[in-house]
Amino acid sequence: MFNRLFGKEKQVQPNRSGGSGGNKSASKTMEEMDAAIDLLEKREAALEKRMEAELVKAKQFYAKKNTQGALQCMKRKKMYEEQLMNIGAQKQNLETLKFTVQNQTMNHEVLKAQVAAKDELKQANKKMNADKIEDNMDELMEEMDKANQVSEALRQPLDNNFVDEDELMNELEVELEGMDLEETPAAEVKLPDMPKVPSTKLPAKPTKTKAQEDEDALAALEAELA
Repeated sequence: MFNRLFGKEKQVQPNRSGGSGGNKSASKTMEEMDAAIDLLEKREAALEKRMEAELVKAKQFYAKKNTQGALQCMKRKKMYEEQLMNIGAQKQNLETLKFTVQNQTMNHEVLKAQVAAKDELKQANKKMNADKIEDNMDELMEEMDKANQVSEALRQPLDNNFVDEDELMNELEVELEGMDLEETPAAEVKLPDMPKVPSTKLPAKPTKTKAQEDEDALAALEAELA
């Protein structure tokens, strides 16, 4: 009845996502584990100091014949040792988890790369069909043959008087059949008559003396100066 008059209070649904932030990134998780390991190491250092202090006190009590005081100190030291062992196990677990997270993060990155490569190959294979490639190669070879035929046609001579040298040699061999070239005497070539050398001696060239040559040179110089 009261609920009808004043209304029923709405209940807040609990957050079942496991935290306000949802799934944390691997780097954030690594930072938290490093912080936890650092905290455990500080706790280890404090426990080790307490153990040393209890051991010193136990020795002092024992030296004073205070057995009960020494036993109490040794009990506390034993308790600190157990806590220290627990902390060591916790650190080992965190180190193992840290290594596992690192390895899993690396595996995740490798998987992402493999998936991306697979998708890229799939898209590329869709664009390149094996049957189409084979047909394209056949067409390419056909076009190459056509190009070779065109090149062969363009190499043909344009002169209609083209002479086949092989045909001419065959014709010559037919003409020479039955003829013995070694027994056929070669036609004698008659050379024209050469003029006879005269038997009389030619007149000797007159020689000038040194004085005559000087006179001739002087006469030529006077003629130039005239």
